[in-house]
Amino acid sequence: MEMISKIMYSLKQGLKGVFSNKTMSFISVVSITSVLAILGIVSCIVLNINSFMEKTKDEVNEIRVSLDSNLTKDKSLYVKEELERLNGVISVKYQTKDEAFESMKASFGEDEGLLDGVKNPLDDYYIVTIEDSSQIKSLARNMEKLEGVVEVQYYEDIMENFLEASNTVKQFGGIVIVFLLIICLVLISNTIKTRVYSKKEEIQVIKYIGGSNRFVVVPFIVEGCIIGLFGSILSLGICTGMYKYVLENVQITLNSIIGEMMLPLSSVSLLLVVILCATGMTVGILGSGLAVKKYLKV
Repeated sequence: MEMISKIMYSLKQGLKGVFSNKTMSFISVVSITSVLAILGIVSCIVLNINSFMEKTKDEVNEIRVSLDSNLTKDKSLYVKEELERLNGVISVKYQTKDEAFESMKASFGEDEGLLDGVKNPLDDYYIVTIEDSSQIKSLARNMEKLEGVVEVQYYEDIMENFLEASNTVKQFGGIVIVFLLIICLVLISNTIKTRVYSKKEEIQVIKYIGGSNRFVVVPFIVEGCIIGLFGSILSLGICTGMYKYVLENVQITLNSIIGEMMLPLSSVSLLLVVILCATGMTVGILGSGLAVKKYLKV
């Protein structure tokens, strides 16, 4: 019963603190909302890039190794064995130049007749599937060194662009978020400091009659947590609304080609709830803790 009474007291005092200093609380909530909205946007971008990479890895994680047209069957098998020995290689599949040419003709659809009578310009080749797309460049270099290999092709531009985009978003977003989180900590800390200072005489009385530091600190921690929670809820609404808008318009504009590759709103929403609420409440609690610790000995 005593524990419930203490909890109710802390909640009541925390809510009272939020609404008693409306201006500072509002500024803190807006700041946290802005930071968490940016965090949510960055998270959505990174999650979709990773999802796209995962869904297309069977295509972009392939390297086409063209063979010398004069290569004997035994030498061709030797090249296959050498390819399979490379670290990071999952599978090696052989395809003749005739099969490749028929596949090319099929890609022309109704116009495939245009290639009738055309001499097959292709070579026999191996399709090598690798495990980690970040190693595709180094593996391609090793494959080029093998005797009997005339050309190595892969989706270099696609892979490099996506990897570069993902890394840029993570690095730039991380720097911006850390900088803004520090600002939020300062604002929340100042908000709580104002409350602590205004109640310094009350705190002295509580400590004089035997009140513990925990009894004094918890209401302020609750206040910071509430501010962080408000910011989390608002930023969650902003991020999910923006994501839904982008998702719907991308599908309409690009005939669902990219829209189908994007993560559904339900999956993103669940992750955003965890990320934003956890971050917002943590920032609120840390900001409060920093403020109270300094002013506890008033």
